[in-house]
Amino acid sequence: MSPSLDITTDETALRLVVEGTVSETGVEFFRALVRNLATAMRTSGAWVTEYLPKERRLRAYAFWLDGRFVEHFEYPIAGTACEPVVEQKRLVHIPDRLLELYPHDPDVISLQAVSYLGVPLLDTQGEVMGHLSVLDSQPLHADSRLISLFEIFAARAAAEQRRLRQEAEVREREQELAAVLDSTMDAVVVLDDHGILRRANPAAERLFGCPVHQLIGQDFREFLPIEGATRLGAFLQEIDTQPAGRSHLWIPQSFHVRRRDKTVFPAEATLSRFVNRGRVYHTLILRNVDDRLAAERRIQSLSVQAEYLQAEIRALHDFGEIIGQSPALRRVLHDVEQVATTDAAVLIQGETGTGKELFARAIHTASHRRSQPLVTVNCAAIPATLIESEFFGHEKGAFTGATSRRDGRFALADGGTIFLDEIGELPMEMQAKLLRVLQEGTFEPVGSAATRKVNVRVVAATNRDLAQEVASNRFRQDLFYRLNVFPIQLPPLRERIEDVPALAATFARRYAQRIGRAIAPLSPDDTRRLQRYGWPGNVRELQNVIERAVITAVDGRLNLDRALPEVSAAASGPTAPRITDAPQAIHTLRDLEEMERSNLARALEQSQGRISGSGGAATLLGMNPSTLRSRMKALGVAVSKPAPVS
Repeated sequence: MSPSLDITTDETALRLVVEGTVSETGVEFFRALVRNLATAMRTSGAWVTEYLPKERRLRAYAFWLDGRFVEHFEYPIAGTACEPVVEQKRLVHIPDRLLELYPHDPDVISLQAVSYLGVPLLDTQGEVMGHLSVLDSQPLHADSRLISLFEIFAARAAAEQRRLRQEAEVREREQELAAVLDSTMDAVVVLDDHGILRRANPAAERLFGCPVHQLIGQDFREFLPIEGATRLGAFLQEIDTQPAGRSHLWIPQSFHVRRRDKTVFPAEATLSRFVNRGRVYHTLILRNVDDRLAAERRIQSLSVQAEYLQAEIRALHDFGEIIGQSPALRRVLHDVEQVATTDAAVLIQGETGTGKELFARAIHTASHRRSQPLVTVNCAAIPATLIESEFFGHEKGAFTGATSRRDGRFALADGGTIFLDEIGELPMEMQAKLLRVLQEGTFEPVGSAATRKVNVRVVAATNRDLAQEVASNRFRQDLFYRLNVFPIQLPPLRERIEDVPALAATFARRYAQRIGRAIAPLSPDDTRRLQRYGWPGNVRELQNVIERAVITAVDGRLNLDRALPEVSAAASGPTAPRITDAPQAIHTLRDLEEMERSNLARALEQSQGRISGSGGAATLLGMNPSTLRSRMKALGVAVSKPAPVS
């Protein structure tokens, strides 16, 4: 208690309520309040708190106890005399025997408190904000003057707590408004009635190329060309004459604004008017139209890319793996493994149906560009008049039918891989433009003067002999060398005949699953018949044959009688393998290579060293010239020069 001051009149008590609090706010107000309350009521302690409803705890703004302040006082209300004050929103007076009523309250025990008086502090909605309490080590008997005095202190405490809450709500709203302004992508500036910049957000800093603190206080007309300043004045005059409720105006994109570095950009804007403390202000929200157009172009490009990729997914066949263990296939896979991790251009050559696109996808999948798109272009399937637009895109109105801007395949493949299938079919006039993209990584869309730069890895494929096409002036030599950085020659199926059973079994299983049929495994007779056939259409033909055999299957067995062409006709070529039912001698791989080497040498001798063309070795052997060259290189067979005629 504080016995130094004796309260004898209501006037003296009321003076203590006012003294020490009239000039204070916040925490200092509460500290003065509880000190004077304890003095006026001659109690050991007095404290005022805020209530934390989720935690059901009270946290003291200020706690005066035995002539000093207790800092950081916080406690749960459960099992305390304060619980009914908060839960029941009523004044609680315990004049005596407090310890007997709350024997488990550690604070009552430690303070040896005997009496208690508490009252809730309510907001304007009647909800508990906190409470005001006193306690004493002596009995505190009921007295109307004492209760009235206590309630006067409580009213002062509640008023200050409500004021603090209102201030906190105002600060929170201001912070939310500032966060909205700071996070918006558009520049927001506030002008006073003289056109001076009074507020700007970070987007305005980026737009004008000037720090916010340098923008504030500037005449906004300094950021406008002469014509723009005149138009802004007209806009301000127009909005000031608008009726109440329509104090806003749209400014079209023909409005030009100047950055701090004097560069000018077209902008679209909204202008609004508001009054604060009797003074007129205008808010201008600006957006660089160039940025919007760039964003729209990006969205359009992504949309086109998404549509393209969806079309690619729909077009993909089910056989997304390379099947086989033949030496010829393993050599190709080794080449794929070596080149995939680089950015080198790859030229895949092979007969029709050997799976050139499948190997192109394998190269892309094994590369560091695998997370970017693989864009496929079939050069033979695009009309010559549209191929430039298909490659490089076009602007709206570039030609008849160009009703909108469109990105080309090179733009869609930026960062990824472009697969140019049937590159040998590319018209000569397009070959020069393709060469530029390969050399410089740049191109211009049709109808545009702007140069676009791309980073694209090129994989090309053809079933033509491009070297012969170059010799015949049907393909540019410089483009051929650009594409032929890493050549890959795919073996025809007849050169990897040992892979036929595995391929056929896989195709049969998947086609049967697709149409919901159970198909028995290949029989030995099925395997012999499939290996006996020459497969001029390669893997693609094998797929078709197996699909027909599954569709026409009888009693769950493949119907090769219906699906497989006549073996005699297909195997009449010189390279078709002969497989009979009679036991044959087993030859080693070296024996087979020597036999093939001798056979190639005889064909070259008979053709007098000519590889392609009528009467050439490739024709005699029934092989593609590029395949023959690949086998000659692998087996070390050289073209012998004919002896001079004497």
